[in-house]
Formats: sequence, C-alpha cells, structure tokens
Amino acid sequence: MKNLQLLLLFLSLKAFSQEISAGKMYGSWKVQKNWTPKSDPKLKDIIAGFDDATFTFYENGNFVLQSKNTSQIFLMTLNMLKNAKWKFDQKRQIIKLGNQKDYFSIMGIGVKEIKGKIFFLINETPIKLEMINS
Repeated sequence: MKNLQLLLLFLSLKAFSQEISAGKMYGSWKVQKNWTPKSDPKLKDIIAGFDDATFTFYENGNFVLQSKNTSQIFLMTLNMLKNAKWKFDQKRQIIKLGNQKDYFSIMGIGVKEIKGKIFFLINETPIKLEMINS
C-alpha cells in the first residue's frame, strides 16, 4: 500500500508540478511529512534525520540544515553541509548545495510544487519530503 502511495505521489509530481523560482525558496522550510519508504535499513538513520529537519535558504546564498537527530550518520551529513552555500538551477529545478570549489556538488535537492505543496527530492536517494515554509 505504501508503495502504491509513493507511485501515485511520483506520478502526481510529474503531472501537476509547477515551475519554481529561486526567490520562492528564500526562508526556512520544515519537513511536514517524510514520504520516504523506511524499508532500507542502511538508510534508516538518514531518513529519520530528515523527519524533523529544517532547511534555511538565505538570500545571500548561505544555507543551513538543522535537525534534532543525533545519529552519527546524520551528524556527518550536517557536518558536510556546515558553511555550505546554495544556488538554484532554474532549468533543472534543483537546489545545489556546496561552494565554488566543489561546484555546488555536495547535495542536490529537486524541488516540485504540486497543488500548492512543496516537495524536496534529495538527489541520488529515495528521500521525498513534503515541506512547509515556516
């Protein structure tokens, strides 16, 4: 049943998504619902780390990811993103995190808007997050 819900979510992301601009991303975004299947035990701590995460995108390009999760693997993720910058690839609808030296390649976040809801899709992972601007 969960897989069917994810399939429907994915299809609706493709069919009903609207284009986002960088200006819409400014501010803090809190995870409202984590749609990620919890079936992969290797990703369990990473997925849980995003359950209460807040992503903050500053107009000057600074970025902060916060979470109360204290698992070692998620703390490594937070540490990797410490002092990260962000930029928005308008054409691909992806937020790129990193800096000039690493070509903003630390993490990519696909952004979709469907029926007024914002979804973050963490690149190269199954992580799908429904977000709310807080």
